[in-house]
Amino acid sequence: MSHTAQTPTPAQADSPTAVRGPRGLVFALAIGVLSFSMMQTLLVPAIPTFMSEFGIDASLAGWILTSYLLCGAVAAPILGSLGDRYGHRRILLATLGTFVLGGVLAALAPSLPVLLAGRVLQGASTATFPLALAIVRRHTAGAAQRSATGWLSGTMGLGAGAALVVGGVIVESLSWHWLFATGAAMGIVSIALTALFVPASQRGKTARTDWPGTALLTVGLLALLLAISQGGSWGWGSPAVLGLAALAVAAFTALVLIERRTASPLIDVRTLARPALAITNGLTLFLGFIPYLFYVGLPVLLQASPSAGFGQGFTVTQTGIALLPGAILVFLGGRFAPWLIGRTSSKLTALIALLVMGVGSLGIALAPQSLPVIVAFFALVGLGNGIGFAVVSDLVASLAPRAEIAAALGVNGVLRTVGSALGAPISTSVLTGIAVTAAGASTLGSFTALFVIGAVVSGAGALFALALPAQR
Repeated sequence: MSHTAQTPTPAQADSPTAVRGPRGLVFALAIGVLSFSMMQTLLVPAIPTFMSEFGIDASLAGWILTSYLLCGAVAAPILGSLGDRYGHRRILLATLGTFVLGGVLAALAPSLPVLLAGRVLQGASTATFPLALAIVRRHTAGAAQRSATGWLSGTMGLGAGAALVVGGVIVESLSWHWLFATGAAMGIVSIALTALFVPASQRGKTARTDWPGTALLTVGLLALLLAISQGGSWGWGSPAVLGLAALAVAAFTALVLIERRTASPLIDVRTLARPALAITNGLTLFLGFIPYLFYVGLPVLLQASPSAGFGQGFTVTQTGIALLPGAILVFLGGRFAPWLIGRTSSKLTALIALLVMGVGSLGIALAPQSLPVIVAFFALVGLGNGIGFAVVSDLVASLAPRAEIAAALGVNGVLRTVGSALGAPISTSVLTGIAVTAAGASTLGSFTALFVIGAVVSGAGALFALALPAQR
């Protein structure tokens, strides 16, 4: 069955009339996004189990999460660019196939190196989100396009939050092997749905692969994210971290210079330098950073013993359940954002998102010992985050040239990863360095300081949002 007739023409794409695209398109793409987003946090509850299983310490076990982020940050813009050139559906299927292969390898892993290899392969699935949004952009238009963007953005947040609950249940009732088996099974379902419901996109212009740009982007991102993720354990002023930072700056500088002279660049830096797109990408850093303050801080707070004067003594599963409303509100925020954008503007919607996150952060900071306050105000953080990611995705999809949309969304995803990677070590530094006891243990003041940072950064992000153009 051909889907060609359902692809909107350029005139339709500019029309406010909704072009819904092929039946089942958004559902198929949402399952793919859900698969990759769940694997970001599904393993978090199992970190102590991995430490015991392989006889490793916390810093080495952290690489089980870090390897996924590093590979994803590199893969997203590269695979996005390949999708723009060779067809988004084709590259999406290859990405999901790699994800399944990585899941099977990790599930059967007899050692940590093999497990890490599986995680690296799984990390390629980070490109699922920009590829899915590019497909939506190609095959829908108008209100239906914004609605689909909201579905996918919300699903990404829902997956990351719900995985904390699912991961805890799997670890406590089965074994860590089933975490990867679950991810692989979801990937297989995603491949089948994509093959059935996602139409092939037209290939972009044929061009040589930009190998120098690919190499420089890979080196720059790996150096930057390694410096960020390991700064806390290696020391922010250590030669290794400073050397990695210098290497990242050198690689990105060379990337800009080379891409400006390349006929078919991997990343069109002129497009990314457009003020509206640059501001949008800057907002993504805030949206990636703020939630991770809570992903790191709240589990520690909720699982602390009540004898400390502030903990709830929760298990991993109970912690996930307490945080689940926040994950659900991320999804609902993504669904609500298109309605809000349509009745106000992208600028006002982004401003509202950051302000809501600020209110949620401040609420928890004022009463971090209260479970009802944590649940209610973390839900606000999730709501604001869902709205924010949806409006940012919508802006990138509308501002980037149609032939470069997946690559631009891939770069936006990298910035989200950079923000998240900054959130984890900063949270750890605050909890181990501010208002701690003589023995170095966190106190209620440590958590208050962490969540105040969330409120302050949300306020700064709201001010940054004011620089957006007031377009609908």
